[in-house]
Amino acid sequence: MAVCSEAVTSNAYKGFGLPYRGSDEEVRTLLDASCVRRVSDGLIFAYFYYPEELRGGREYPFGIMQKCYGLLSEQELAASGVLQLREGPYTSLYGRGVLLGFLDTGINFAEESFRNTDGTTRILALWDQTMETEADTDTGEDAENGEDNAENGRSREAPAFYGREFSRRQINNALRAENPYEEIPSRDESGHGNALVRTAAGSELRQDNGRTGKEYGGAAPLASLAVVKLKQAKPYLRNFYQIPEDAFCYAEEDIIYGVEWLLSVAKREGLPLVLCVALGSNQGDHTGRTVLSRYLDGVAQIPGVCVMTAAGNEGGRGHHFSGRIASGSYEEVEISVEDGVNGFTAELWAMEPDLFTIEMISPAGEVIPRIPGRGSFIRRYSLYFEGGTVDIQSNLYDQSVGTQGIWIRFAGTPAGIWRIRVYAEGEYSGAYNIWLPITPFLSAEVTFLRPDPYVLICDPGAAREVLTFTAYDVIRDALYTSASYGYTADGRIKPDIAAPQGGGLYVGTGMAAAFGAGSAALVFEAAIRREGYIILDTMVIRRLFIAGAERDTMEYPNRGWGYGKLDVYGAFIRTPGR
Repeated sequence: MAVCSEAVTSNAYKGFGLPYRGSDEEVRTLLDASCVRRVSDGLIFAYFYYPEELRGGREYPFGIMQKCYGLLSEQELAASGVLQLREGPYTSLYGRGVLLGFLDTGINFAEESFRNTDGTTRILALWDQTMETEADTDTGEDAENGEDNAENGRSREAPAFYGREFSRRQINNALRAENPYEEIPSRDESGHGNALVRTAAGSELRQDNGRTGKEYGGAAPLASLAVVKLKQAKPYLRNFYQIPEDAFCYAEEDIIYGVEWLLSVAKREGLPLVLCVALGSNQGDHTGRTVLSRYLDGVAQIPGVCVMTAAGNEGGRGHHFSGRIASGSYEEVEISVEDGVNGFTAELWAMEPDLFTIEMISPAGEVIPRIPGRGSFIRRYSLYFEGGTVDIQSNLYDQSVGTQGIWIRFAGTPAGIWRIRVYAEGEYSGAYNIWLPITPFLSAEVTFLRPDPYVLICDPGAAREVLTFTAYDVIRDALYTSASYGYTADGRIKPDIAAPQGGGLYVGTGMAAAFGAGSAALVFEAAIRREGYIILDTMVIRRLFIAGAERDTMEYPNRGWGYGKLDVYGAFIRTPGR
């Protein structure tokens, strides 16, 4: 395990998520991997020692490279039926007995918003992946209280096998100190993760005179909390995808390990888990078949677990193009690149079983010749007049998706209008899609001149079994300006439902997912009170939310609102057969 801990955190190792059901030793021998770590029956992460940086993505096909995920929020309780459940004489639901789990930029654990009325923390566990690992890692209460810790049988195979894990006892001890952050030096420097937890489960707000007020800030203000502060993706992945250094960027491995840890916390505490994943990516074919999406599909089907995701904030950004070409002809796709863009990637995905080839023309007219239409293809082109490089990879059958994917990486290339000529080689529909990176992964504006405003649901929001939220403005009763429109590339209905977009510093579909997570905690609490009422999982809560959604005269479902606006109270009073 010490080797795996080093492999995950050291920049000298590269990790790949692989579907494999054989033994770990078979994988290690077959692939000559330095370390293999199994996450589920069908998923392992294998690590290889490569001290040299990956250059231009030429060593590996892009289909097996880990995807990178960014934040899905950008810098109202009554509208969604939460207050009715809170104030009703027969409900009084606040999220008691439910664990809310978050994977994001961390939490400012000392805030009043995350404490009980006696001043103790509601955070049962905190895993900071960014901190250096220490041998003395206490993960629970004292042994005499019946909980595990590092010195009382805690296995070194535990999910939090790198970074630092802090227990409720450690957090409470820190809260009694004059400066809690000197005792536990873990904070949310950006504020994004902190805002998510407040939206989902912020507790009583304090009045100016110091007395406790009656107003609650989050949807489930008495829920228990578990938080993962994700570490940033390694430099080789940032370089591969040309992601700016200042962008928050997280690799699939750290997100999946975070989910694995949250599941272990819920099991240890004996609590149902509502998981909030307010992260997203335009990498992949937007059908929910990335490694992370498939993993979350499995988690979402566990009884007592609900997985909430965000649709994305890509609406109106010009980052999607869809085309259809007759066999033997071509279509020209134009990309406008502003000054200040150091590099970016674009991904073309065929609709099976179609096949495409491309050629490219730079802003100055340099031609990158048409690539072959058979087998796998990897090549780097250097621009003679303008400088910079363009890497092109074509996988006839992508390992993770199964259809053809063409990956284009621009590095140090000039601004202007780039033209991509897409040729249809097959005899079928000739349908394809191209996506540019999510907005936080671009250093300046890059857009298609003729974009398609639909099919913008980010992974893992495009996964099949998760509950995907879009965002709306409660005051204007209108969708959030940048909310991603559906459906998925394979025609499934996403987003599922709309929730409030948040307010203050952060707004967007990430905040809507957090609000939805807090709302799901209320449903779990109600089910706990009626023991045996129903075995809840993501699919059941999705059905309850859709059945109770508020809908106007618009036709539903639709690409913007999904099945309507979240109304948790309506989920109780309008559910068929309740």
